[in-house]
Amino acid sequence: MSNTTLDGLLVKLREPDLDLRAMAASDLLDLLKKLDISFMKDEGKQCMTALVKLLYDSQSHVQNLGMDCLGQAVCLVDAETAKEAVSSICCEIQQRGTSAETTALSVALRVMSGRISEDADAKKVLGSLAVPIASMLSNSPDMPSDVAVDVFAALSDVLTHAGAQVATDSEVVNQTQEVLLSFISHSNLSVRRRAIAVLGAFVVHVPGEQSEKALAIIFQRYEACTRASEKCILLRVLVTIARQCPERVTKIVPSIIDREINLTEECDREERMTVLLVFETFVQHCAELVASRRNEIYTCAVEALKYDPNYNYDDEDGMDTGSEAGDDFGDEYEDDIYEDDEDDTWDVRLSGVKLLAAIARSGLYSPHDIAQHIGTVLIARFREREDVVRAEILATYATVVGALGESAADSASGVAEVLQQQAPEAVTLILAAIKNYPRSTETKQLAFAVFAQLVLAKYDILDGSLSDITPIVTAALSADDTSGTLQTASSSLVKTNLKLDVLEFLRVLVQRSSVSDSAAEFLIATKDGLRENASSKAFQVPSASFTAAAGLVKLLSNAAHQSSMEVAQFVPWAEDMAQCAVSLTGTDDQDLRSSVNVFIGTVLQKFGDHISASTAQQLLLILTELKGGIVHAPAVLGAFVQAISKPTALPQEIVVDVAPSVLQVIDPLFRQGSASVVTVALNVVKALAGYGTETLASAGDHILTNIIAIISKSPESPPASALQAFAAVCPTVSEENMRSVTAKLLKLLSATTVYDGQSAEALGELFETVGRSFPGLMDSWKDGIIENWSQTHARYYKQRKDSSNEAIQVPFPTAMLTNAAKSINSLYTGFYEAQGQQWTSEFLESLVFTSPRSTEDIALVCLGLRALGYAASQGWLAQSDQLAAQLDAHIQSKHDDVRDEAAAALGKYVGSYPATFAALFASATASDSEGASASGRLQAVNVAVDQIVGTGHDKTSADAMWAQITAYAQNSQGPLPDVLAQSLATFAVTFPQVFIPALAEHVSSSGDAKIKAFYITAFRTVLADRHLSAECDAELKNVLPQVLASIDDESINIRRLSLLALFTVIQSKAALIKDAVSTIEPALFRQTVVNESLIRIINMGPVKKRIDDGLDARRCAFQCVHMLVRMLPGAANTDLLAESIVRGIADDHDIRLLVLQVIHETVSTQAHMYAERLDEIAASVRKVQATKLSPKAVSQEIEKHHAILKSSVSVLVALEPVAKAATSPSAEFDKLLAEVMDSSNGELSVYYKELHSQG
Repeated sequence: MSNTTLDGLLVKLREPDLDLRAMAASDLLDLLKKLDISFMKDEGKQCMTALVKLLYDSQSHVQNLGMDCLGQAVCLVDAETAKEAVSSICCEIQQRGTSAETTALSVALRVMSGRISEDADAKKVLGSLAVPIASMLSNSPDMPSDVAVDVFAALSDVLTHAGAQVATDSEVVNQTQEVLLSFISHSNLSVRRRAIAVLGAFVVHVPGEQSEKALAIIFQRYEACTRASEKCILLRVLVTIARQCPERVTKIVPSIIDREINLTEECDREERMTVLLVFETFVQHCAELVASRRNEIYTCAVEALKYDPNYNYDDEDGMDTGSEAGDDFGDEYEDDIYEDDEDDTWDVRLSGVKLLAAIARSGLYSPHDIAQHIGTVLIARFREREDVVRAEILATYATVVGALGESAADSASGVAEVLQQQAPEAVTLILAAIKNYPRSTETKQLAFAVFAQLVLAKYDILDGSLSDITPIVTAALSADDTSGTLQTASSSLVKTNLKLDVLEFLRVLVQRSSVSDSAAEFLIATKDGLRENASSKAFQVPSASFTAAAGLVKLLSNAAHQSSMEVAQFVPWAEDMAQCAVSLTGTDDQDLRSSVNVFIGTVLQKFGDHISASTAQQLLLILTELKGGIVHAPAVLGAFVQAISKPTALPQEIVVDVAPSVLQVIDPLFRQGSASVVTVALNVVKALAGYGTETLASAGDHILTNIIAIISKSPESPPASALQAFAAVCPTVSEENMRSVTAKLLKLLSATTVYDGQSAEALGELFETVGRSFPGLMDSWKDGIIENWSQTHARYYKQRKDSSNEAIQVPFPTAMLTNAAKSINSLYTGFYEAQGQQWTSEFLESLVFTSPRSTEDIALVCLGLRALGYAASQGWLAQSDQLAAQLDAHIQSKHDDVRDEAAAALGKYVGSYPATFAALFASATASDSEGASASGRLQAVNVAVDQIVGTGHDKTSADAMWAQITAYAQNSQGPLPDVLAQSLATFAVTFPQVFIPALAEHVSSSGDAKIKAFYITAFRTVLADRHLSAECDAELKNVLPQVLASIDDESINIRRLSLLALFTVIQSKAALIKDAVSTIEPALFRQTVVNESLIRIINMGPVKKRIDDGLDARRCAFQCVHMLVRMLPGAANTDLLAESIVRGIADDHDIRLLVLQVIHETVSTQAHMYAERLDEIAASVRKVQATKLSPKAVSQEIEKHHAILKSSVSVLVALEPVAKAATSPSAEFDKLLAEVMDSSNGELSVYYKELHSQG
């Protein structure tokens, strides 16, 4: 940066001419925004001094520029200069008192702190700003309120973003704490609120003893205070803390609830509101802590909601509950909200509503209870006389009903029945509120929000009340859009918003499958309102009208098919709406253009046989016109596809007549870069193909060329729509043209990798269509598929052979093989279908019965085996002993790829013929079956089990297969393979009520460790499945205690496997183990104890090495403990947990790291547990730190020793806050901590400082 430029601008800032000063400040601001390097120290001081002086300028425009410049410059200077500038501003604020310049100074301070907090590199400056700001607040308690608010905003930035830095200066922390505690009782409400928020930020973001002390002081003051006003202030501070960091208030929540739960009539308004706010906060952020008091808190909310001593709601004459609310509905739109100037209790009721809303969201009550109790209470209060409170009640009820939607769909929950019972009263009271408070537009809008949510919960819930709702719907829809002489622009906007709410309700209402008589009458009465608003000039109203109308057309079509309603009376309306839509197809409003196109498409699809043929053809041609350019093709042609896609009511002859026009329109679209445009063109081709070859005959070859070009752009993942369009156009393509493109097409399609079901189905459909349409090309297509796969396999084989690094394995091209296998099967499926023949595998036999000697042979055999396996899984293969023998022969191949494919194919073949399973299993487990062949047959067994049991759900076969596998396991003399355990898991997952108890019984009754390990492995496989059914979960919950009793087994391997099973269930299915924790945890915690009998010493030359054979199992136990405290907090016995933590600290390094995680998970909620055992913890840490490093240690041992020491210090750092807050300090812990902190203590001190700085 040029010094001359900066100096020149700084000089001009002192010009007496206002314009020159303003121009200089503006130029300087532009310069500062462009700078990407920091100022030199002197340069920065000069700049900051000049900019601070701008804040005293006589012109506010210059002052504002000075503020902006300071916000930019403060990030370009060093910390000392920034602090000096802030100190200067603070001193001036203090000295100038209430002068006009003070506001500019305070705003500049806020701008600077905010700018620094946004700049990651400049945040280190923030911490230093606490000193001058806190000093100024301390010395200027009477500063103007607007200045104080700005200063507190700056202090909030400092504490929030640099709390750890502030904590390092105890003097600043003390001063800040005292200032904040003094300002929370300030006479000005804005200052008081800001001080409360900043005090909350202080407690949350400033770590260490002082923030804990501040929290303790706040709570002590709260407990001791007798004045309601002071109590309210302190409670609001605690609310601020609870919202940001709930764990900080966990200890005091019960005490606060005990004290405040019994609100009395003597409580003043402010106290009631504050207590309700406290309860709302606790329910939202600490629900588990208030669960036991939920009913009392609910009662407080209900009583608050009813609290209106100035009015008697029991007087029914005070409210008109008649249903005729439509007369004045559209006339009184002035936003003149009713307020009773003498009523100062409405905000108490508002707080009660908010608390009820929090309770409904908290999960403290079941959905049924929420609907039954909270819903009933809210409905009763729809007659609330204060508009603001009534609006909150209606909005809360709408939200509650919306949240209950999923539960309402479950008939067992009973929610839908409760809502159905409530609906009539809800409608009656809402309509009465609208009639009694006609000027409350928000009530009218929220009424329709409530209606919409009720309908979403149960589509016919309002059918009995629709006649009552009709007048207010028609009145709202018929209201004038434009502003007249007596209407303002704002009242017109209110009408528009109300119309949108009504139209949204109508859109939801017509999303149903049937029409009742009352619903039919309602639709007849309201349809003309949709037409009237379709021509509205109001923003979004026409679009919403067409959207609702499209839903209505679909509903009417369904009703006509069900013969539940005569739709002839709606046809003129639909035609009129369609003509209106035609006039709007060229609009610039994208939402409206989209909705009118969808409406036209819907009318054609659903009413195409009701409207006149000329109208239908006109409308369909409209959907081929790309008004406004190609960018609108997806919306317009998407509606065309919707209109003609079968099933449709549109007559075929109309589609055939329009086909040439639309084909001309889409021809250039195939060559567009936009994926959405290309996709819609392809979709048009697919839809037209459904009307016979004549619709595409003239253009088939040309379309095929375009499709090949599209596939060429992304051969590995061509769009599913391109593959589908290819299949659709095939019958119209000449054989000569298809023959000419076959080689190119097959080359492209051989590279296709299918990842989703839609593309897989499309690819299969394509090859089926080719086989069906071009029998003369079968050999060339088959040979092309085989050739392309062989080339792919040859490249793979060469890469694997050339790879010199054994650690880098070349992946087998399984996706390409799947592609080729399914393609060749689909090709012949289409061919056989066209020839009227039954599917046969003869075309694959030449591949499968090949002896794999060369690389090319291997490729052919793999293709044949994969294709056979796919055919078997579809049930296409005929039973053949010769084929089964050949598959078994391939299992004995020396080639890995052939063995794997043969195992899968044989398994699927046996899966299609369950009677052959016994023979396969016998051969797999025969004494002479060994090595690779035994492994392959066992894999075939697993595949067969998966197909017969997992996919086929063949219970009869499953019983016999289970018996055969378990009998083998019980009698086997050799090792039991894990693959059979996986098979048993398939039985358990598929038929849980039978095989999960059976599996658990085998675990508990097996005396042989090998057999028990086998069954536990099977059980672990079940637990690892994250998509288990509810029946599985129920059975697992019943048997888990029985299975996990093996944690105490005498075999160390069984204990380890059982602990792994426990870890899996806690991690993925914690709810299943919750009720059994108290039964299982004694055995679990016993496994955290070092078993000296499992420790042995071995001699390695001159060195003796200690081997702990129980370490793996113990590590698993601590992993379970960690997962237990994370997934089920509070479930573990605190005494057993604490003892294991103390032991674990002195255990192996890996275990100590797990214990550290346990400490971090529990320290906020179990501080008392740690406080009681600090002496024991200190002793364990000393034991770790006393370990010595051998003089001959190698670098790896040295690194591990350093890691051990650092982890021991981590324990101290994690528990330091507990030790400082403990009522009975631990002398041993404090002494050890002091020793570690001592700078003379070498690396331990370094570790402490490093860990502490990281927070």
